[in-house]
Amino acid sequence: MTLTRFIGLAFIVGVVGAGAGLAACGSGEDGAKGEPGATGPAGPPGPAGPPGAQGTPGTVADGGGVLSGACTTPCHTFGGVVDQWRFSNHSHPQNNEVGGGACGNCHAIDGIQQRVANKYTVAPDAGVPADVAKGHINFKAASGAITEIGYGGATTIGRIHCSTCHAFDSTNDPHVTGKYLAGQAPLRVPGGVNDTVILEKTADASAGIPTGQELAYRAGNVCVFCHKSRKDVSLYITASNSLSTRWGPHDGPQADVYSGKGGYHFAGQTYGSSAHATVANACVSCHMQPVATNANAPDHTMKPTVAFCKTCHTQYTGTTFDIQGGQSIVRSGLRELRTLLNDAGRLTRSAAAPYANLSDEDLADNQFHLDTVRPGSPAAAPEAGALYNYLIIARSKDFGVHNPTYAKQLLWDSIRQLKGANPTSLPSRPQ
Repeated sequence: MTLTRFIGLAFIVGVVGAGAGLAACGSGEDGAKGEPGATGPAGPPGPAGPPGAQGTPGTVADGGGVLSGACTTPCHTFGGVVDQWRFSNHSHPQNNEVGGGACGNCHAIDGIQQRVANKYTVAPDAGVPADVAKGHINFKAASGAITEIGYGGATTIGRIHCSTCHAFDSTNDPHVTGKYLAGQAPLRVPGGVNDTVILEKTADASAGIPTGQELAYRAGNVCVFCHKSRKDVSLYITASNSLSTRWGPHDGPQADVYSGKGGYHFAGQTYGSSAHATVANACVSCHMQPVATNANAPDHTMKPTVAFCKTCHTQYTGTTFDIQGGQSIVRSGLRELRTLLNDAGRLTRSAAAPYANLSDEDLADNQFHLDTVRPGSPAAAPEAGALYNYLIIARSKDFGVHNPTYAKQLLWDSIRQLKGANPTSLPSRPQ
């Protein structure tokens, strides 16, 4: 065999053997899958799609957050109700620690709300208050003492805000409904023609039970709930009165003067009122005039304007509330009565013992509302009555504007009681 033939035969045999071996290997099973590899980096974003159709704007009520511009009127516009309220005395701290006594009835944000709902607190077996829903505070306890209802809410912080006077709930709160309509915020205290509130002065005190007197001031009814003395003077002043720095009417007893009913009335005298006490809606008419630039919403600064006075006092051309010299006369009367009471050792500005009479500097100022009662020997009824009258006029802070006739009558009678002669500060006793 030649070498060439041998090599060719060997090549043919090798190829056949290799093919047989490959056929045998290809008949085995696939192996298990391995673990997936890490995700690769994201590719570049695709082009933006066309914008969709605009949906219907939502409201606060249905979960949306879109409020129309009209929703801010009349409250949250520049100079609107909220801004006005910030400049009112109601926005100032309201005796921040309300505590568990009677203070919360006026100083808590829900004080009026609780009272209108007949919710209050009293000591066990203390007695049953009457007409709480009409603002009455005083009642006769089982012991026979005249006392006041306690605050029925839970807050401990004093704050006067929108919901104090206005009955907001989920059906009319603009923050919930997303809209505001005129008249949407009713007052918490009913102000219809036949609705009444209670002033803390019992007309007939012979039974010794505080029943107060009804007043009907329509929208002004809500103001009376808090702007009164809190003391039923008919039962508060007795034959002999123990004095302390807290004796007397509470601050802000404007309703007592405005109504012509809340002072101490001396025997044998008659008392009347000026035309101011007949103004429709009472307090609200003067203190909350509509603001033309704010959709005619009432002015929540609650600061009266001389312009409104001139709707009746048409001949007056001045710019102050001293119309017909009324405030000047009352200031003079207050100063004369203050001097008489101070000489009797009944007034002080000392914060703690030892108490001192008013100083010459105190007697010279017009800050009558800062004067407090000086503790000392008990005061008989007529003298205590003069002291009480001084305090309700001084603490009303209006120098008689709320009811000029009544303020002058109280001053005249109180000065005469202490002095034993006609006042020098008042020309005569008004009728």
